[in-house]
Amino acid sequence: MHKKLDELSVETSASNLSLGGILLNELAPEPVTYPLVSFIIRNWNYARFVGSAIRSVRNQTYPNFEAIVVDNGSTDDSRAEIEAEIADDPRFRTIWLDENLGALAGALKGLDVARGDFVTFVDSDDYLLADFAAMHVQAHLALPRGVAFTSSAVIEIDATGAALGTGLRGLQLETRNGGLRSSFLVLRLSEVSGAQFDQLDRSIVAHPPTENGWLWSPGTSNMFRRFLLETIRPRAKPDVMFGLSADGHFCRLAHVFGGSATIAMPLSAYRLHGDNFFAGNPALDGVVDVSGPARRFFPARRREAMRVLVEDAASLSARMGAWRFWSSIAQVLDSDGVSSVQVFEAPQAQAIISENLPLLFATFGKWNTLRKLRELMSRSALQAILHAADHGSAAYAPRMIGIEISMLEARLRRKRRAKAARRGLRR
Repeated sequence: MHKKLDELSVETSASNLSLGGILLNELAPEPVTYPLVSFIIRNWNYARFVGSAIRSVRNQTYPNFEAIVVDNGSTDDSRAEIEAEIADDPRFRTIWLDENLGALAGALKGLDVARGDFVTFVDSDDYLLADFAAMHVQAHLALPRGVAFTSSAVIEIDATGAALGTGLRGLQLETRNGGLRSSFLVLRLSEVSGAQFDQLDRSIVAHPPTENGWLWSPGTSNMFRRFLLETIRPRAKPDVMFGLSADGHFCRLAHVFGGSATIAMPLSAYRLHGDNFFAGNPALDGVVDVSGPARRFFPARRREAMRVLVEDAASLSARMGAWRFWSSIAQVLDSDGVSSVQVFEAPQAQAIISENLPLLFATFGKWNTLRKLRELMSRSALQAILHAADHGSAAYAPRMIGIEISMLEARLRRKRRAKAARRGLRR
């Protein structure tokens, strides 16, 4: 029998961290341990794959980790497979759910009990390479600036395990913000050799929070800072979250808060098969593949990201600043080829704003809030929100005219600047 969650303690690993070639424990007045990594393995009816996922976590070269296997009410032989693979390994814990709550809600059940400084969500049909955790943790320790999460390239495999290619998916390879700090100036893991550190240095690119677009690999390829996941976890009920993925929710929001870094080195395997949620085909240059059922849930994903930002507006704007708060809303909504104006044509998106309009007014002021909202949506959508919130739009008419005029003036200024820039290029 597996131990209950509250019967387990976290065993820290004896540190082999070094600084400038000297073991850190020889320099520090007390033992310094490796940060704990939490692997949250989500499974639903993948008995044929979940064993490989568990073995890949157990075989990590990184010594200080815990693993939480969340089974989403599987009806196949998953439980027997999971219990056989875990055996008596004290680093593994299990959560057995009575029903399938979906990938994101299942991930949150694991996050509720995770104790690691870093978290990776593992899809049970994928697996990690042995140096996944060591390389990701080393990246976090050696980047010039801290980031919310790191994302690495993948090896694409089919249902039988045959290699199909080295997939970069949405991973960005630009090098303008590339590289780690000098290996002698950062904490080094003994599990990462000098050659591996140099390879990581050449492969990594940091992306500031203001950089737009999907920059990362999907699913199992990401390692997040746990404290940030707690800040941006979804607020919706499980039935609303059903169909949403952990990476789809957390990657965009974590990035707008703390930036990210991509590693153009495959550190995990992404399995392509008939039941893939996100993509069913190998990655091809110039082809965006969202051939799995995930595409149906993109509107709900955008709305839930907006809900997280809006419902915690006072706290988040205090930490990010008002300008970044509003630009972050635009950033998470202007995605997947859809603009924020299109998003707010949906009544569900309008409802999130109307329900939280008093909070936004109290945080940013009434007229500043209305001006920012008008920049994100059409005039008719804003009027619908005001009516739904029992703020008749007629009462705002005089000031709204001023907002419309200021927006028109801003557009004209942008056009004049663009025209002047084009003239300068022709000279």
